[in-house]
Amino acid sequence: MRNFDIIGDVHGHAEQLLELLDILGYRNKGLIHPLGNTAIFVGDLINRGPNTIRVLEIIQKMYSKKRAFVVLGNHEFRLIQDSVIDSEKIDPRIKPFIPWLKELPFFLDLPDLRVVHATWHFSSIQKLKGKKATDEKFLKSTMEKGSESQLATKVILSGIKVRLPDDFNYLDRFKIQRKKARIRWWEEKKTKISGKNFFPACKKNKNNHFDCESSTPLESYHQKEKPVFFGHYCLPPHESKVNGNTVCVDGCVSCDKVLWGYRFKKENIISPKFLVHT
Repeated sequence: MRNFDIIGDVHGHAEQLLELLDILGYRNKGLIHPLGNTAIFVGDLINRGPNTIRVLEIIQKMYSKKRAFVVLGNHEFRLIQDSVIDSEKIDPRIKPFIPWLKELPFFLDLPDLRVVHATWHFSSIQKLKGKKATDEKFLKSTMEKGSESQLATKVILSGIKVRLPDDFNYLDRFKIQRKKARIRWWEEKKTKISGKNFFPACKKNKNNHFDCESSTPLESYHQKEKPVFFGHYCLPPHESKVNGNTVCVDGCVSCDKVLWGYRFKKENIISPKFLVHT
């Protein structure tokens, strides 16, 4: 059985990627691991950081040599959609990678674990089984407002959000005022939530409860299910990344210059002690 190293959102930070691969034991820029480990990238390889092209070069080579799996993130999927809408606006340096990105799956459901960029939402996952961005008809359907394909891809790639009361003052980690908040999608359904149910949590609003109104029906992720790994949520260093059998490996390399990963072995229980970072 292979061991897996699940790696969080790289977002163009090649230096941190190479450092984490070294910490995890990979050599020759990720192409060799003495124990035969395989890396799994949770998406969002691109944007924000200083060297998206170098990151794509490293990970695509790992993928081609069967040293890595990769799932699509919302940033890659938006790039793919933009390439259809107006390819002239795409950075010419990134265009050669788009055919490869189109081949990547939306999620992985392996014998011992699951991987998705933002949310393992069972009904949305079911709708996307067997779908790839190489299917032109399907890809165009994801750009039709309100379509089943658009809603399903949005949920699993961007998370489930709730609208906030008008008097809520909520800033994300990039200090942007938000009218919606991402929630801890794996929890049991609630009629009332507060800042402690946000992901990342908002301590300032932990005692301010309001009605949980989401356009997406919530589906909890039970402890009996396989461990699921994801990124996307830009967690601050102090926030727990392991919550039962759900693990977020995105610690926001763009904010903190720290890239996170998780060493997965089938025989081990899911535990924070298997988290690693640069």
